[in-house]
Amino acid sequence: MTAINIALTGPQREFALSTQPHPAIIGGLGSGKSEAGIIRLILLMLENYSKTRKPVDTLITFPTYDLCRLRGIPGTEEVLERIGLPYRTNKSEFRIDIGSFGSMLFRSYDRPERLVAFEVGHSVTDEIDTLPIDRARMVWRKVAERTRQKCYRPNSLSAVTTPDHGIHGFCYEQWVKKAPKGYELIKAPTASNPYLPDGYIDQIRANYDDRLAELYLQGEFVSLTDSKVYHFFDRKRHHSERTMQQGDRLYIALDFNVGGTCASVWVIDSNKPIAVDEFVSHDTQDFVNNLTRYKGHNITVYPDASGGSNSTNASATDIEIIRNNGYAIDAPERNPYIRDRVNSVNALLSHDRLLVNTNKCIELTHALETQGYTDKGEPEKFNEHPAVDDWVDGAGYFIHRRFPITTAAKSVRIAF
Repeated sequence: MTAINIALTGPQREFALSTQPHPAIIGGLGSGKSEAGIIRLILLMLENYSKTRKPVDTLITFPTYDLCRLRGIPGTEEVLERIGLPYRTNKSEFRIDIGSFGSMLFRSYDRPERLVAFEVGHSVTDEIDTLPIDRARMVWRKVAERTRQKCYRPNSLSAVTTPDHGIHGFCYEQWVKKAPKGYELIKAPTASNPYLPDGYIDQIRANYDDRLAELYLQGEFVSLTDSKVYHFFDRKRHHSERTMQQGDRLYIALDFNVGGTCASVWVIDSNKPIAVDEFVSHDTQDFVNNLTRYKGHNITVYPDASGGSNSTNASATDIEIIRNNGYAIDAPERNPYIRDRVNSVNALLSHDRLLVNTNKCIELTHALETQGYTDKGEPEKFNEHPAVDDWVDGAGYFIHRRFPITTAAKSVRIAF
C-alpha cells in the first residue's frame, strides 16, 4: 500500500493510531475530535486491506441525521480528497464506499433502537457525552452490538466528544471512574488545534461561564452540580431598579402547570434581559386574562414548548389558546435540553448580562437563589405548583430562545 502522510495534532495522532479497543478523545470545542474519528476509521480500513486484501466496513454515529449530512459526510469527503483515495457517496443511504477498502456508514443515535440490520468492524461515536448518562449507555451498547464484523484487528468502538455532563456523565463514568482495561483516555484542548480562526478561544471565554469555559476549552471533567444550579446569581450584584415603562416591548416567560402557571415579565435593554414583573395564573385561560394588565404593550410569549401538545383545559393546546387570543408566540418545536437552558442563564449571569428587579420579582429571585441538584445531578423538581422549578424553567425557555450560547464557526484544516 502506498504510504500517505497526514499532518495531525498530537491528540489526533495518539487517538488515530491507538491500538486499544476503546480509545476516546475527550476534547475542547474545535480541537479536531470529529476529524480524528474520521481519520482513525479510514486508517483502520486501509490497514485491514493491506493485511487481508479484504474490505471492512466502519461506522460513525452522530446525535442527529442532520449532523451526519452536514458534518459527517462532507468532513469525510474532504479528508478522502486530501489523502487522494477514491470514493463514492450514497447520500440517500448515508454511506461512502472507499475504493476497495470498504464502506463507511453514517447513522444517528437519536433513536438507538433503530441501530440494526448492519455490522461493521470498527465504530466511532461522536458527541456521546451530550446525552444523559442512561441514554448514552444504551447508545454505546447498541453500537457495540453492531461492531462485530470479522477483521484483521480486534473490533474497536471509540468516542470523540466534549465532556458535556462533566463528572456526572457517561464518559467520566466509563473512562475515569471505571476505566476498565482497553479504555484509553486522550485529552485534546482547543488550543491543540493550530488551524482555528483568530478569536475563537476568546469568544468561547466570553460566551460561557468560567466553569464551562474550562470544560469546553480544556476538555476537562468538571462538576456542574456543586451547590446551586444558578451558582452565579447574586441578588445584589444582579439587581436592577428597572421597572416597566410605557411603550416597553414585553417578553413573557411562561411555564405551564395547572394551579400554578408561572410567568415572568422581561424587557431587553442594550441586549440585556431584565425581569421587571411576575404573576401566577390558575391555568392558560387565566394567564391570557392576566395579560390584559399589560394593555398597550407589544407582547411576545415564550412558553414551555410542551404546551403545543399538552393542554390544561383539554379543549385546545395551551399555545393555541394564547395565539387565538391575539398574542405572538415564540417557541421551538420542543424544549431545549435542561443543561442548555441552564448554561444559557449561567453564561449571562457570569458576565452580568442578566438582571432582575428583585423587589418586583420576589419568586423568581428566590428560585434563582435556591434551586439545587438532586443526587442524580439533575435540577430539583417539585410536585406542587407554583414551585421553585416553575419560575426558573419558564425564565430558561425565554433566555435560551433569545440568548442561546453560540461559538465561532469551526475551521479545522488537516494538511496531507
